Amino acid sequence: MVKIISRLIKTCIVFWKGFITSDNKGLYWSEHKEDGLKSNMKLLGIVIGFLIVVPMGWHLLKGNVIDICRFVVQKNAGPMLIQQDKFIPVEAKKLVATKTMREISSIGSLKANKEVVIKSEITGKIKEILFTEGSDVEEGSVLIKFEDTALQAEVDRWAAEYALRKEETDRNKTLYQQKAGAQKSYKESEAQMKIALAQLDNARHQLSKATIKAPFSGKIGILKGSTHPGNIIQQQTELVNIVDNSKMKVEFMVPARFMNDVATGQPVDVTLEAYPDKVFSGSVDAIDSEVDTKNHSILVRAIIPNDGNLLKHGMFVNVKLVTGEKDGVIVVDDECLDREGQHEFVWIIDKKGQAYRRKVITGTKNETGVEIVAGLTEGEIVVVSGQLRLTDGAKTKILNESSVDGGSVIKSPTDVAKSAIDEAQNSAR
Repeated sequence: MVKIISRLIKTCIVFWKGFITSDNKGLYWSEHKEDGLKSNMKLLGIVIGFLIVVPMGWHLLKGNVIDICRFVVQKNAGPMLIQQDKFIPVEAKKLVATKTMREISSIGSLKANKEVVIKSEITGKIKEILFTEGSDVEEGSVLIKFEDTALQAEVDRWAAEYALRKEETDRNKTLYQQKAGAQKSYKESEAQMKIALAQLDNARHQLSKATIKAPFSGKIGILKGSTHPGNIIQQQTELVNIVDNSKMKVEFMVPARFMNDVATGQPVDVTLEAYPDKVFSGSVDAIDSEVDTKNHSILVRAIIPNDGNLLKHGMFVNVKLVTGEKDGVIVVDDECLDREGQHEFVWIIDKKGQAYRRKVITGTKNETGVEIVAGLTEGEIVVVSGQLRLTDGAKTKILNESSVDGGSVIKSPTDVAKSAIDEAQNSAR
């Protein structure tokens, strides 16, 4: 090849110095036709023709050539990715610092504002039941009456005894004041009068136990056991429940590390499965005075209005306690976290597109994600899905490249080839 090029250059020089500057072109040609000049000129013509024909042919045929290359690339895209790339496809997210509400989530249980189990204070026969099970009752309304004939007789007896002792005391007092009676007689009658009065008060108190009244307004439950008219009930037998659900108490535990963030009056939101689209709001009412040594948490109680009587005693609820706002918070999806025991990790992608596992410290969790207290900074790229195939230093291909603003993405050779073909075809059009 070098010899051919050298011959062509030499021929061009000789031709330029001889033929071009010669006054008699025909004589010059006849004199040099035997020294190879003519053959060299033919070779030069072939080369020049080749240089002209090839670009013209490419211009006419390049569309077909591109289609052939595209077919070859698409046919071998799978093997090329496996054999050449060894890139692991993942989905990722670029971290952005945001403002979030400082919240504490917990599980709580609902308790009625007031609740009481009505019990019999005496042993006796039920005379009358004056309420409908499951209905609302008012404070002070009569619920159950026991047979009280004997108790009423005891009241009458001591009432008569008291009247007699009082009359005797008044007479002895008058005689003593007139110095016609002894002081001892007056004091003895006065003591007997006080004893009779005490017995009368006790008899009246026992009589009052024969009538059971509602201690507060609320909804009364279903009668328990054999609580029916005519049955003899023993003392301290449970008869029925009354519950005041006008407002509810929700008790929940807060980790001790958040103890200084909780104060009375802070807003509380409550949700439960029975009403998935409804949020019940209230406020913190009281905070316990000591930390539970078993779970290192403190008991908090909130009051929730119960408009519509939707909430019931004993329900379990999800509690969200808002303690304030926080700026510059890094939040990741819960799917980003790998957990090993008490440690948590995320996978990040560096500028070269390589993945590395990093330990992080998490904070509160809410519907937007999990707060990262330490371990990540704004602008880093975190793997959202595809972590199971990753190892430290593995090269990644981000599938959602368009949604990762400013993310570092390494393209595979197949992708590069496809891009080049697309650009060439677009320019051809």
